[in-house]
Amino acid sequence: MNFLRPLLVAMFSLCVALSTAVRADDLLSVYTKALDGNPEYLSVIAAYQQALEARPQALAKLLPQIGVSGEAETISQTLSGRFFVGGVGGLPVTGSDVNRTDAFNSVGYQVGLTQVLFDRGLYLTLDTAALEVSRAGLLTYDAQDALRIGVAEAYFAALGADEELRFAEAEKAAIEAVLVQTRDKAAAGLVADTEVQVAQSQLDLAASALIAAKNAVAVSRVQLELLSGGTRFGQLDGLAKTYLPVPPEPDSIDVWIERAGSQNLQLKAQKLATEIARKNIDKAYGARWPRLDALAAYTYQYAEGGISNGIGAEGNRATDERVGLQLKIPIFTGGAITSAIRAAQAGLARAEADEAAKRSEALRKVQVAFLNSSSGIARVRALKQAVQSTTASEDAIRVGYEVGTRTNGDLLLALRSRYRAERDFAVARYDTILNTLRLRAAAGSLNHADLLAVNGALAH
Repeated sequence: MNFLRPLLVAMFSLCVALSTAVRADDLLSVYTKALDGNPEYLSVIAAYQQALEARPQALAKLLPQIGVSGEAETISQTLSGRFFVGGVGGLPVTGSDVNRTDAFNSVGYQVGLTQVLFDRGLYLTLDTAALEVSRAGLLTYDAQDALRIGVAEAYFAALGADEELRFAEAEKAAIEAVLVQTRDKAAAGLVADTEVQVAQSQLDLAASALIAAKNAVAVSRVQLELLSGGTRFGQLDGLAKTYLPVPPEPDSIDVWIERAGSQNLQLKAQKLATEIARKNIDKAYGARWPRLDALAAYTYQYAEGGISNGIGAEGNRATDERVGLQLKIPIFTGGAITSAIRAAQAGLARAEADEAAKRSEALRKVQVAFLNSSSGIARVRALKQAVQSTTASEDAIRVGYEVGTRTNGDLLLALRSRYRAERDFAVARYDTILNTLRLRAAAGSLNHADLLAVNGALAH
């Protein structure tokens, strides 16, 4: 049975390794956590839920209003004077002198119903509420697009920081190797001591760059944590090495400009804000219109004592039933309606100016994103070739350095050129992806499938 011991130990070690392995996060997992924990996005969602109540509240004012009121009182009443003056059956009555104090209880209640028959302002408020709900929905979609872009920017910034750290570590290791070789050659008298000093200075610079790169990685993780509402992230899936961005579809800036002019979410939301401003002018004018309500009420009153209609009473009961119409016509309101009209007209002018600004912003964003995306694709291809060229150049210079035809300064420059080309190639791919997402967002066509496509390009 001893032959099983190594197998059991190996299996146990494998289980421990699997249980302690940390799965890297990808773009979609970060976005999912941001949906649940990003404070700004949650605020917009709450604002939308609040806006949804605008229409029920406006409709409620057009529906029947039923109310019940009641009262219970203890009354102390003193009456003094001549009462019951008049006539009964044509006979004159001179009345009686009364000097009386009563203390009694009184209770009563009223049930009333009011139904609006015509109120122009309330009808316009209902229309405005529907527009406000639609506008809040558009702003929610826009906030979701902004969250997608923000997550992608933070994610690729973190990948860029990871790349920078990897390059800084590789560069420092390569320079350390060159420094060792240079010291050996200096000890053998093959190179001057100045070569050692040059290599040492380059190593010091590389060590400084490595410190900055480690800090950049830590900062990038803090940004992701803030964006997702407190979730901490460690290792992230990077782009597949073979991935190359493709041109936007369609590859025509005019098509994207046309889409932005009609589909940009912020522009569409501002158009609704302009329409709401026009409705507000109608509402302000509507305050001059009459209001007609239907009224119905039932009243019951009971008093244990007192005098009612000039007659001494005990256990007095009274009921009142009313049905009718009530018309209200504003004649003079101290200038409030005229002031409200001027304010609404100014609000419309502001909304129209904001709409023009949103249109210009949408067109600018889509043009910049398209141009950056197109140029980014060309830059990625050029940098891919630059990586191959600098790698070949480094290999050739390294051979020359080994045989003594090249200095360590030449080799260090070649190393730095290759690392810079690799770093720029990685960053160019990230920037091109981001510009494509920004292009679709500016055109109002960014959706979850776009984020899935980018996530599919990662090396899981």
